[in-house]
Amino acid sequence: MINAIIVDDELPAREVIRNYLAEYCPDVIVIATADSAKSAYTAIHLHHPDLVFLDVEMPNGSGFDFLHELHRIDFRIIFITAYSEYAVKAFRFSATDYLLKPVSVKELIEAVGKVRQDIAGESLKQTNLETLKSLTQKQVNDFNTLVIADTGGFKVIDVKNIIHCEADGYCTNFYMTGKMELTSSKNLKYYEELFEEHGFMRVHNSHLVNLSHVKEYSKEGIIILTGNQTSPLGNTYKKKFMERFGKGR
Repeated sequence: MINAIIVDDELPAREVIRNYLAEYCPDVIVIATADSAKSAYTAIHLHHPDLVFLDVEMPNGSGFDFLHELHRIDFRIIFITAYSEYAVKAFRFSATDYLLKPVSVKELIEAVGKVRQDIAGESLKQTNLETLKSLTQKQVNDFNTLVIADTGGFKVIDVKNIIHCEADGYCTNFYMTGKMELTSSKNLKYYEELFEEHGFMRVHNSHLVNLSHVKEYSKEGIIILTGNQTSPLGNTYKKKFMERFGKGR
């Protein structure tokens, strides 16, 4: 069983989550609810939950205000937010789960499924609070690190050190400077959207490149990258790529 607390200032919103969990995620037991950052702090210290559904926007102290009061987070967090796209990207960068209002049953089931796997695999239980705090204080254009979850917890990498990304089925392989490689369970489309303001470009159905690492292009349709890594340039993406380097016709 997963013991959970729901934190939202609106009673109907709390009840929606509670009812959805009862019907679609019966192994999640709601042991308490809270309607403010202050009451959330009390409930968490009293009940020690495995999971907290945390509303971002609340009067008299937001969900982020609550997080900044904590010295340790030893529970999983699923944010509930009506934030704009830039904030959603912030949550993605920090490897936290989130639900957009109005909450979708499908997305709730998926988010709880990730928590369930995390607990079953005994993955890292201590959230990187400092990373999360810093992310809540930045605009999306300021982000320069990315958190990628793996079986042992997560790794924090510098976005500028990513040379290119390659689709691997439903996963994405990262190739970085220093011959470092990582695999994420997220697909390439996910990272294409995430990196759109960070100088990355889709150049092939299976490849996303960091333009700052482009060193050369051959007429054979191959992009040469830092460290002699390569990426094919698909015909669909060729015009946009060439225009980016002032070579459009």
